[in-house]
Amino acid sequence: MLVMEANEAVLEELGLSKNEAKIYLFLLKKGSTTTGAIIKETSIANSRVYESLNTLVSKGLVSYTIEKDGKHFQAAEPKKLAEIEEERKNKIAKLVPELTQLQKLATTETKSAIYEGFEGFKTAFKKIIDDCPENETIYILGFSEPPYADNSLKVFLSNMNLKSAEKKQKLKILLEAAEKSGQGKDRKREKYTETRYMPKGYISPAAIDIFQDYLYMFVWEEKPFVFMIKNKKIAESFKHYFEFLWAMAKP
Repeated sequence: MLVMEANEAVLEELGLSKNEAKIYLFLLKKGSTTTGAIIKETSIANSRVYESLNTLVSKGLVSYTIEKDGKHFQAAEPKKLAEIEEERKNKIAKLVPELTQLQKLATTETKSAIYEGFEGFKTAFKKIIDDCPENETIYILGFSEPPYADNSLKVFLSNMNLKSAEKKQKLKILLEAAEKSGQGKDRKREKYTETRYMPKGYISPAAIDIFQDYLYMFVWEEKPFVFMIKNKKIAESFKHYFEFLWAMAKP
């Protein structure tokens, strides 16, 4: 009895239901027999026996012949189980590349958003600080001429820088050389900020912040707006571009 139960458990692991496993093992022992005998000797309900037999037949594990007293069922040779398992492995092997491709599509999916106006500008800035993990680096291509005409923006950015410092986010900032005595002087006081300067003539009409898979582009016009892209390849490309400029820049 213990051997039968162990065999049933193995067959269930191979994908058979409990009833299918019990019927298949019964037919292996009994040989060709009728539905009535199966119901009587396995104590499985009528409807379940018919359902399980249909499934076993569809899997090729049971066949039948039609006699004068009705259908007689017999189990396929056990090697059929190995054939089924081999087919299953082959199907999985073919499926894995397709599933991997789906996963790649998911990880490279591009998301974007546009934030408009002064409030949108602030929302985008806040999202960068909130979404960027602690101790992560944010790569920043700064404005050539910082939009500090609005004093409330300067105050807001100062507060955001403090929040960034609380998360120990490392800021690597590229600025125009002319900003060394202005914006650069303010940045020098920040514990987790490293600033370098591009030669005279460097023009960056938009500020760009890059971290992880995100790229934020800030454009300060009469109506400011921010364009956000979340795409791993794009973010990595801009990081490479940033590092190229960083190597050229001077402290």
